[in-house]
Amino acid sequence: MIKTRDFTFADGLTHGLVGPNGIGKTTLLRKIAGQIQSGGITVFGEKPFDRQSVLNRVVLMGIDNPLPDSWGIGKLGVIGKARWPRWNDDRFNELLVRFDVPAKAYSSLSRGQKSAVGLVFAVASGCEVMLLDEPYLGLDTQHRELFYQVLREEHGRTIVISTHHLNEMAGLLDTVSLMGDNPISGPIDDFIEGILELTGPSEALTAAAEELGLPELTRETTSLGDRVLIDARSASTDPVFRTAQAYGLRVNEVSLERAVLALEGKA
Repeated sequence: MIKTRDFTFADGLTHGLVGPNGIGKTTLLRKIAGQIQSGGITVFGEKPFDRQSVLNRVVLMGIDNPLPDSWGIGKLGVIGKARWPRWNDDRFNELLVRFDVPAKAYSSLSRGQKSAVGLVFAVASGCEVMLLDEPYLGLDTQHRELFYQVLREEHGRTIVISTHHLNEMAGLLDTVSLMGDNPISGPIDDFIEGILELTGPSEALTAAAEELGLPELTRETTSLGDRVLIDARSASTDPVFRTAQAYGLRVNEVSLERAVLALEGKA
């Protein structure tokens, strides 16, 4: 289990780490990986910084965590095998073939190929905790789909993914953690089912919102009426549907990305 000041990442789940650019997602991942000292983080019940018993079980990969430029793919595999006790050579070579990674120096690879190698390295490391920082950057459509397939194959390990592509990732995530002044974290269903859009005449929306007493995240006026996003994560959604029906309003769930963006404005 990973515990930070704001979040708990449970074992065996895939966690999405989100927030605006510059909020500190990469820094948080580096702290969890033991690369930066931090007093408020524990991994497996221990402080991760410079602690070999933790570092042998955690891997961090992403475009901001590059591998040595001058090393070839073969040498990277040799180093990986020497670095991580549970390194899996067969998985490493299998994924290199599946991602069409050429046998070149790391520096000569494209951005997408470097992203692929980062994921391959993370998977092959055998580490119980995989930290992936925007791990799909530069991947074309075909290899992006392969990336998601490999993540599905690895479900059951503890995976924390920093991402801006929530709609694509929604089917893979178990939880979402939103960084900000008021951090928010919870199961993915809380975000998808608990953030609801009410549509209808402005007066009816205002009256319904006052009756429900739930936080209003956004309001937009259109030619067809107003649209309001409300935060019903802390309450049963049944009253929302009953109240909407009483006021002649429509209710819809929204995408994960839209829900998080709305909460991000309040975070």
